[in-house]
Amino acid sequence: MKLLAVFLLIISSGLCQAKTIEIQGFVFPPYIMLNDQGKAEGIIVELVQRSLDKLNVEADFQISNWARAFAKVKSHQSQGLIPTMRTADREAYFYYPDTAFLLLDQHLIAQSSWQESRFSGDYAELDDYRIGKVRNARISPDFDQALSEQVFDVEKHNSVEGLVKSLLRGRLDMIATDSRQAQLIATQEGQAEAIKLIKPALGQVPVYLAFSKQQVDQEFVERFNQQLKLLLEQGALEQLEAKYLH
Repeated sequence: MKLLAVFLLIISSGLCQAKTIEIQGFVFPPYIMLNDQGKAEGIIVELVQRSLDKLNVEADFQISNWARAFAKVKSHQSQGLIPTMRTADREAYFYYPDTAFLLLDQHLIAQSSWQESRFSGDYAELDDYRIGKVRNARISPDFDQALSEQVFDVEKHNSVEGLVKSLLRGRLDMIATDSRQAQLIATQEGQAEAIKLIKPALGQVPVYLAFSKQQVDQEFVERFNQQLKLLLEQGALEQLEAKYLH
């Protein structure tokens, strides 16, 4: 009888180790994309996969749109959500690792021939130029506040792709957006060297994998955090930037 109990325990333990976590996300190049076979790939996707591999857990990525992805995990129908910001209200139903995947770098970006390489921080200066941003996108508290106060004006686009193409074609003087997304699109257009970042960054936003509190226990989140932190310390982010941005 004791042998049977031990055998059943071993089987049960093996099943627990061979689990799959369903992770909701949305297309957000170069962080989350779908390849020609419809499979998820990208910087954040690979960081998740590599971290979970170390825990003997398989990731099942379900890519749709932000509203659907967020609702599925908030209602505990799925285990994880990528990418998301860490906010006090979301911590009511999500566990967050201590480690962020990366920082979204919001920059002013100009053509490489643009004379200036730095921004003074005086937003009134931007009123002299044609500035573009994605509709409804938040850039940074200072930028958004100055825009709301009509210190300067912007041309609003529906996508980062349209924004970057307008810059490359000279229809805009500068754009305000995430630097990695802009670099990816410029590379896809065969003009990787045609844009430059105006420093310093307007803002940096950490993004995370959020776990459903009803689907995943905190101990697992801590183990995931350890693996992700180790990967980043070993230079995984830089390797993936080289893979997807060049």
